Amino acid sequence: MIEELVGLPHGVFGLRVGGRLTVEDYEKVIGPMVQRAREADGRLRCLIEIQADFEGLTPAAVLDDIGLGLGTVGAYDGVAVVTDRTALRTATEWAAFVVPFPMKVFPAGGREEAAQWLAALPAEARVEVALDAETGVVTAEVDQALRIEDFERLAATVDPWTREHGELRGLVLHIRRIPGWTSLGSVIRHVQFVVGHHAKIRRIALVSDTPVASTVAAAADRLVHPRVRPFAGTDLAAAQAWAAGD
Repeated sequence: MIEELVGLPHGVFGLRVGGRLTVEDYEKVIGPMVQRAREADGRLRCLIEIQADFEGLTPAAVLDDIGLGLGTVGAYDGVAVVTDRTALRTATEWAAFVVPFPMKVFPAGGREEAAQWLAALPAEARVEVALDAETGVVTAEVDQALRIEDFERLAATVDPWTREHGELRGLVLHIRRIPGWTSLGSVIRHVQFVVGHHAKIRRIALVSDTPVASTVAAAADRLVHPRVRPFAGTDLAAAQAWAAGD
């Protein structure tokens, strides 16, 4: 049994789930609701309230679930799961490490808190990227936990330049606080970006007042191809000038 929740904040759609889910549930409720949400905002913020009598999915519904998940996974801004069932809470907490979007579990009765958490999530990528075509320097503003989409956005800016010019003159990372990652998937994508791009970037400037910035920069300067240098958080212009140098 499944029913759509009403009275949620704008941009948040929700489901109350109980019993055993069937293919009909996906065809009549879940699929159309996801489609409406994507047509309205393009992004998905989903609240799933699981009742005590939930029994799982029929085999056919499992296939529908996988298909829906693969087709929409890149469109989620976040998912909140409301349940007191230990196994489901644990599964959600583990899943939060591998999905490419924020996922959080709330106790039964926490629908309002879950809905407000979803509504407050940033709508855009956590990294704002700007390329200065005159100097060949990319500046990335980082202020929240990193997602897979952030590295895709960074690569989409860097890759065309390196294909045309061979290498990027400089990358400036302006980090206001230690951001962390939203999932294991974003950690893996971070590693992939570093491995795939470090030989194509001449200089990296780390602009931050976080206590570990200098230590990280010194370690990276010894381990990777680009020269890496730390700058104070207020020295963005100086960092960009240094990154543009020969």
